Amino acid sequence: MTRPEPKYKKVDKWVYGEVKEIELIGFDKGFENEKYYFVFWRNHNNEARSTNVSHKELFEWFKIDQAEFDKKFMEDPD
Repeated sequence: MTRPEPKYKKVDKWVYGEVKEIELIGFDKGFENEKYYFVFWRNHNNEARSTNVSHKELFEWFKIDQAEFDKKFMEDPD
């Protein structure tokens, strides 16, 4: 049995493994270097991970489309 192709590529050089599932995307204007989005996700070993990314990195690194972004994005209730 062959393993399915991973949907996402490596997130960054500090994280090893493929992204299996994005659980939540949030936004905080207080983060530095324009990395305003934070992403909670599970890797191929089912370990919980998170990272801060810019808008461009979010779409390039995680290879998501606008529909998936809309589904996973959580607005700050404040």
